[in-house]
Order: sequence, then C-alpha cells, then structure tokens
Amino acid sequence: MVMTRNKLLILSFSCVFIGVGILSLIPPSSGIEMGEHDKWNHFIAYLILALNWCFIKNKRGFFFVGLLLCACYGLSLEYFQGFVPGRVPSWLDALANAGGVVTGLILFTSKKRFF
Repeated sequence: MVMTRNKLLILSFSCVFIGVGILSLIPPSSGIEMGEHDKWNHFIAYLILALNWCFIKNKRGFFFVGLLLCACYGLSLEYFQGFVPGRVPSWLDALANAGGVVTGLILFTSKKRFF
C-alpha cells in the first residue's frame, strides 16, 4: 500500500499532536523526565507541530486556521494542566508554545520565499 505524501504528513501531524497532548497532561510522577529546559521543550514541540501543519497541502484560509488551532491547543493544554496532580499551568509555557507556532510559520514562509 502506497501512501501519498500528504497522507504521510497528516499522519505525522496527528502523531505529534497526540504526543504533545500526552506529554503535556501526564503527571510528573509518571517517571518521564523532560529535563531542565522546560521552555525550550515547549517551544520545540510546538515548532514541530506547526511545521507539520504547514507542510500539509491545504487551502490558504484553512492553513491559517490550523496554525491558530495549534496555538489554541497549547493554551488549552496549559489550562488543563491545572487539573493534573503535580502539574501547574504556566503563562510562560503558553508563551513558549505560541512562540514555537509563530516561528514555525516564519520558517515555513521563509523557506517558500528562498527556495
């Protein structure tokens, strides 16, 4: 079975989307340690999420709605962390999430201009 490039990108986006959600909402006592660079982890995760979205072929309006949803996803996960024992929502984490999405958009549009 041969998958088209766009289907593979949708699969990749879905895996990153779910992975970010799981890692954001598991309790710290789960044994998965994310390291000392928390804000960078947030930034990189959402940068990868946004770039995955950018490479999926879709209409222009849907493209920007998807990026807005990526940023809102980061905000909502930060909110829901307040309900997970041992987790605390953070505006700085939400800012790092949004920064990753914006940087992903900038990198993608820069790539299209220069290549």
